[in-house]
Amino acid sequence: MKHSSHRKNMLFVSLLLGSLIWGGGCAVAAEKSPWSFIGFTKYRDALFIDKTRLTRSASGKVLVSVLIKPSPKSLFRNSIKKEIPQYRTSLQNFQYLVLVMEMACTDRKMRFLVIQFRDDNDKVLQTTTNAQAPWKQFKPGSLWKDLEGAVCP
Repeated sequence: MKHSSHRKNMLFVSLLLGSLIWGGGCAVAAEKSPWSFIGFTKYRDALFIDKTRLTRSASGKVLVSVLIKPSPKSLFRNSIKKEIPQYRTSLQNFQYLVLVMEMACTDRKMRFLVIQFRDDNDKVLQTTTNAQAPWKQFKPGSLWKDLEGAVCP
């Protein structure tokens, strides 16, 4: 049973990732953009969610696509290059992140199932997928708490 559940999770993440990649550009400034502004990260980088891809389950879990657009002199952008050496070359033209997050609203937890680094032409530079990503608690006063308020009932 656990193996079957894992397979279903992987299939869902694969389908969601495919819709992110092939679903067209996600230019934040476009008039018909599905991205809604939520707030700023602690590094003052803009955070958006795609309400058209928001999925709620009966168990109180929510799947949501999140876009983080770092500011030009972002500490976040610099920390990625320092902390993840293998990305230095491949992320040279990095402009924003697209995340697929699962949020357990009743437990006030979240996890990152898909992380994509994209350039300004919406080209995927790097993708990490983990259907078994660990759950993390929302921290009071954090931007993730604002995100919870925007997507949890």
